[in-house]
Amino acid sequence: MPLSSLPDECFGDILSFLDNRSLYRCLFVNRFYCKLSIPIIWKEPFRPIYRKPKFPLVINTLLVCLNEDEISSLIPYKIDFPINKPPLFEYGKYVRRIDQDFVKQNIITWLNPSEGYDVDRHQDYRVQKLMDVIYHMILRQGSNIQKFKLNVSQNDSYIDLPKVSTFITFNPGITDLRSLNMEIDLGHNHYMSCQNTIEFLTIIPTFCRNIINCDLWIFKLNKIFVKPFLDIIQLQPLERVLICIVNIEENAKKIIKALEFRSETLKELLFECLDFRDIDLSFISNLKRLERLKFIYCKGFISHHYEFLSDKKFQLKELKLWHSGLDDLYDRFDETIRTVKKYCPNITFLHIKIFSGQYLDLIIPLICELPYLKILNIQIGSYRVSASLLVKTLGDYLTTVHHLFFDFFIDLSSFEYFTSNCKANIEKFIIPNNKSLREGYLICLNNYQKVHNSLRVLGIEDEFDLDDEESEIIEIINSLKEQNVRIIPSSQLLKLFY
Repeated sequence: MPLSSLPDECFGDILSFLDNRSLYRCLFVNRFYCKLSIPIIWKEPFRPIYRKPKFPLVINTLLVCLNEDEISSLIPYKIDFPINKPPLFEYGKYVRRIDQDFVKQNIITWLNPSEGYDVDRHQDYRVQKLMDVIYHMILRQGSNIQKFKLNVSQNDSYIDLPKVSTFITFNPGITDLRSLNMEIDLGHNHYMSCQNTIEFLTIIPTFCRNIINCDLWIFKLNKIFVKPFLDIIQLQPLERVLICIVNIEENAKKIIKALEFRSETLKELLFECLDFRDIDLSFISNLKRLERLKFIYCKGFISHHYEFLSDKKFQLKELKLWHSGLDDLYDRFDETIRTVKKYCPNITFLHIKIFSGQYLDLIIPLICELPYLKILNIQIGSYRVSASLLVKTLGDYLTTVHHLFFDFFIDLSSFEYFTSNCKANIEKFIIPNNKSLREGYLICLNNYQKVHNSLRVLGIEDEFDLDDEESEIIEIINSLKEQNVRIIPSSQLLKLFY
């Protein structure tokens, strides 16, 4: 059956697995490939610019899509743009993801291609006008925006959003917005340059209807943002929320407390860089559908912060703990793990980053005693942690884990001890990334497989090439394959561990 006889939706799904370089090649195969590749390529056209581009193609292409009114609005601003033949597609309607900062970068670089991205020098009226026109064209052509990212700051390089009428005039526009990411660094006396952005956030809670993912990165919080944030949390069916607040004050506490309104929808909750000493987390026990809870570089925990986990209705399955290592209280990481073991017996996925070598001999056995733990990702964040002790202790105590990832260097003797003594039947494993020890690691895993016969997938660093390896390594790889072990690049397997 020829591929063209497949429904367009199926063929589009197949193409979605290709990277951008492969997709661009598809444009030149034939019209059928071209029309199915264009929507995928243009889903997220604005990307960060780290070096001077040869051709500012994205802005060029979008400007060719302008109508007469949009072109006329640029004339007073002395903006020269290409006049080409009509575009093959309405590229704007395919845009699904917008990052405000990336749009700004692309425009500034287009205006000054010889000098690249220089916000301070090229912060002028032309950037704002081009921003307004491009947004207007994208939404006029029928774009259905799914993901929107805003970075609001008080520095002089901030470019405001277009007027809110641009977002509410055309359908579907932002009505089906699914993901909202906001980074706020704006003090109490700085907001005049972002009036349109403030109005945009004010209409979001009621104009949008299906935001399920929200990231709030708050460095300085102007009180003018508090009500929109509270309304978004209370009125949208959020399933995943990330909150990072550098300075905790009363308005910030209100935002955290508002999460209790999401008791029927919230499945994943992430806190980053928070000090919990004066924050009440008891509301978490009311989040009936919460499955994944993550604390990243947080501190200030005491025992009552974990008591909510004892609620029998609370069915937490995944916990991520990266402690800051900055305060004495939280350095007692064994107490944290002990409390988790007591109140989170249903944990199946634990992602942990250890910064202190203190109590390591207590922490690892406690982790291994979690009865339903299946996926374990352990990282080391400090030279103070003994990788050798950690790995050997896991070899002595690990029993239930099926998927294991060590994100640190392991000496060969410790790795051999682990594979010789480990009682767990590991199914998926990523080999430590060390070319000089690769052969030794593979020998240990080959011996482990002969005893356990449990390994099914082994991840090896992406640059690994059998053709370049010595015959001894090829022989071990073939032995593993004969024992039903599939060898894949590490990057494919890493998705399981994050």
